[in-house]
Amino acid sequence: MSAEHGLRQGSAWQDYGWWQSRLAQEFFGEDRAGTPVLFYVDEPELLALRDGEDVKDLGVVVSSVLAWHDDPYAPVVERCRAWKRGEREDPPPSLPLLGAAVLAAANMRRTVPGPGAPGYYERLAEVLQPSWGGDQHEQRLRRYYEDVAFLWDDLDDWLREKAGAHGVSTIKKNPSRRLIGYAQSQALIRAYDHAALTRFFHAVGLTPNQPVDSARLLRDLAAWSDRHRQGLSRELLRALASDTDRPLLEPLLAALVEGWDGKISPGFVDGLRQVPLRLVLDDGFTGWELRWHADTVPGVERDVLKHPGGEFGLVSEAGDQAYALTGAVPDPADVLKFGLTARGARAAVRVESGRSFLALQEDPVAGGWTETDVLTVFEPYVFLVSPAGTDLIRSFLTAAGLRWYQPEEAPIPGWQLTPDLEFKDKSALTAALAHVGIRNLRYVAARRLGLRNGLHVRREWGGRSHYLAGGEPDVMVPEDLREPGSVTLDDCPLSVPAEGVASLRGMGLTPGRHVLAADGAELSFYLEELIPPQPVDPVPRSPEGSSAAVAVPLSGDARFLTAQGRYLHIPRPQEPQWWQERAPGLCGGGTARVPIPPTAVWLVVIPESGVPSVTLLRHEEPEIGVLSRAAKDFWSQIMLLDQAGRPHAALWRRYRQAVFSRSQQVRFGHV
Repeated sequence: MSAEHGLRQGSAWQDYGWWQSRLAQEFFGEDRAGTPVLFYVDEPELLALRDGEDVKDLGVVVSSVLAWHDDPYAPVVERCRAWKRGEREDPPPSLPLLGAAVLAAANMRRTVPGPGAPGYYERLAEVLQPSWGGDQHEQRLRRYYEDVAFLWDDLDDWLREKAGAHGVSTIKKNPSRRLIGYAQSQALIRAYDHAALTRFFHAVGLTPNQPVDSARLLRDLAAWSDRHRQGLSRELLRALASDTDRPLLEPLLAALVEGWDGKISPGFVDGLRQVPLRLVLDDGFTGWELRWHADTVPGVERDVLKHPGGEFGLVSEAGDQAYALTGAVPDPADVLKFGLTARGARAAVRVESGRSFLALQEDPVAGGWTETDVLTVFEPYVFLVSPAGTDLIRSFLTAAGLRWYQPEEAPIPGWQLTPDLEFKDKSALTAALAHVGIRNLRYVAARRLGLRNGLHVRREWGGRSHYLAGGEPDVMVPEDLREPGSVTLDDCPLSVPAEGVASLRGMGLTPGRHVLAADGAELSFYLEELIPPQPVDPVPRSPEGSSAAVAVPLSGDARFLTAQGRYLHIPRPQEPQWWQERAPGLCGGGTARVPIPPTAVWLVVIPESGVPSVTLLRHEEPEIGVLSRAAKDFWSQIMLLDQAGRPHAALWRRYRQAVFSRSQQVRFGHV
């Protein structure tokens, strides 16, 4: 008899272990890092968690390991004591019991008069389904329930011990519900609600780590939910209207704000995981190009989403931060105009229609200028603007203390793109957002080190941290990291001025890798040495006043430069086929005579091998205007070409100085 009982107990703990692992994976996995944990469990959620596995219901499994003859919770408490003596890498082995406690709170119908504890323990007995004892077990569940409260404390301690690596704790004590308040509070807000709540936090102007008046926050949420009910669960709406539940909601809301990272969560669309779909602007070989970037979401490795124009696929592998998009991917111009809703088996995409502008920020994961709803200071941005949004963005930038420059054409008909720009005054930025009334952009304080200015030597995103030696970048340091010794450069303390901008120029840094470190994070950059070019004979030019033409090589890169700093491509013919066949040894060394445009001041030739050359075509002082991204990239290649000893050396130096001066106003050198 004893052996048979032992076998049954072993099987019961095996099932208990399955639920422990499943709940730990779903609610406390590493993919929850930095996000508030909402341990909401109801019957549909449990059904989804089982996913067809041959395992018993959660309540039955928990009941089978409890000690119904005395303190029912004692076996789980004993296991948690043993866990405390171990390495504590995984969550405490109380998750199935705590999940059952939350399920009981979610199932409460308050059939017993009054809102108090008897109704809760009746629901808990229904969940656990003890095989004998009836009301006697309900009394034991209530009498020893303080054990469960201590288990909630253990889980809260573990989450805080892990510093958010498995989620940010929302477990709060409630004086009016000292025991059952833990489970009841977790049953009020679902993960489904979190996306809507982040929109609420944004709407009322909250920022991460901001101290809040939780009572006022609850009143504001109740008022906001009357106008924005979409995305809020029935349970949360019911709690907002309940005098009994509001005291439980108050500390839980405060905990959610405490763990908020300032981002609006994508949440769910019709019960499906919403995949954030953002526009990316690339400076391609033929000009600006638009494409989509889709961030991965937990629990969806791949899916096929259907939309009115067809269907497209989301594909990812373990560790990927973004999906690869396949199939009939919607055209960005159509989506901006008409919006998009696409649904799959597990994921969905929804993009609003009728947007008149987008803010874009450099994103190394997306690999280009990427759509964002967050603005901060000392970060580069560009704005993609339709005719309907031009006046609004112009007013906004002016109010934020930035100068308005004529935008260039964007790859969407009728839309324009501003030069890259930087906000430098936090107060002016936040005031401009409020004054102009822009609702889909918000300010968030910068939290990390950043590199600004400097002379980049590689335009591709993989080499965006490579700079010319002598053209080192500046380090932007957030306010909370400006104390002496907080920032190091190559393991040596870096002096940071009060304004938070530390220049690395003139420090004698050698070519190679350098590492900035602060607050446990590192930022690497590389310096590359450029061999100064030697003066060479200019490319032969036709006599002044003759055919106004110049000889340029057929290979390599050759461009005209104007007084405004812009470049003009030089169309050059290919070497004829007969020449390639008859004189292959001479191929690549030919030249072609091309007409000189009236606006051309300089001819710059960068051969495939050898030293670049700069030729003055006519004398005109520099009038450097707004430079396109491609023009700035070209200037970064020729900025250090020294023309010492040439008749035009002084004029070329003035051009370089003018371009560099202009770059400090509009962030020259970003790649």
